[in-house]
Amino acid sequence: MIEVIALTQFVAGEVWSILPAFAVSIALGALIRALQLDGLIRRALEPRIGLAVILATAVGAFSPLCACTVIPVINGLLLSGVPLAPVMSFWIASPTMDPEKFALTVSMLGWPLAIGRMVAAVILSLCAGYLTIALMRGGLLGQSILRHVAAPQPTKGRLPVIAGGSDAESGATSCCAPVAPSCCAAPSTPNISFGQRLRAIDWPTTGRQMAVESWRLGKWLLLAFLLEALMVRYVPQPAIVGVLGEGSHFAVVLAALIGIPLYLNNVAALPIVSGLLAQGMQPGAAIAFLIAGPVTTIPAMSAVWGVVTRRVFALYLGLSLVGAVVLGWLTNLVLG
Repeated sequence: MIEVIALTQFVAGEVWSILPAFAVSIALGALIRALQLDGLIRRALEPRIGLAVILATAVGAFSPLCACTVIPVINGLLLSGVPLAPVMSFWIASPTMDPEKFALTVSMLGWPLAIGRMVAAVILSLCAGYLTIALMRGGLLGQSILRHVAAPQPTKGRLPVIAGGSDAESGATSCCAPVAPSCCAAPSTPNISFGQRLRAIDWPTTGRQMAVESWRLGKWLLLAFLLEALMVRYVPQPAIVGVLGEGSHFAVVLAALIGIPLYLNNVAALPIVSGLLAQGMQPGAAIAFLIAGPVTTIPAMSAVWGVVTRRVFALYLGLSLVGAVVLGWLTNLVLG
């Protein structure tokens, strides 16, 4: 019974910490769809998609979000029509680096590894964004990004539908989709005021869709927090030391893979890495563990699994692991 109470308290604390970001992201995504702004957001960002990737990386590097708490924000961004490429950059940058993580890394691992971690996080985030652009343009990620997309919201009849107002990348049904190209000739209504859009919202429908979206995402986050609680409470730190503390030609690869089940959080990971470095751990293995670990933890992946399509999930996982290994090897060349 004591264990159940302890696990419940941990999950409740995590839920409380994420609640503000969760509520804001759900509400923002629902309102943007109700106001028919998702297509406008995408069309504003797409011509500047390369710059958007750079900005998303910079914002992610300063956001104090971990791999789990960033999920509702990502969900809200995708539902709001933000293209996948900058979202992917933010997605990877946010858990791997922020000012607090950098300061702690400097204090526990020293300046070379702290700077190496920051540079590796930025490089991986930028590469993820630009690779996603290439895959999206090649049609390799499919028409849909999110697993489940809310149906278009009806209005009260005062707001005409904007031609091309949504599209496949934002996850909504596009008027100009290949299945109905003839509707592309429909006249657009660019001069609709924000007040008109706001008055045209069907608020009961919007509220119901917010509740559905909250449950769809919330159940996966609850599972993620439960898994995190079990790992923090029952995975012994000596298990991590025993696997990563021995020298090996495959130390970088092992460090990236071991980070999936055994990376707990930044506070717990840094002392472990510090001890392993004292025992002869390669600097590249430390970077691989600190880059792949925060992004690919089992709690985080369980939440991601319930949000995006399988192709996007595979891209997220592959970028994190392969990128961490490559950057780890490069770190060994520079610092080894």
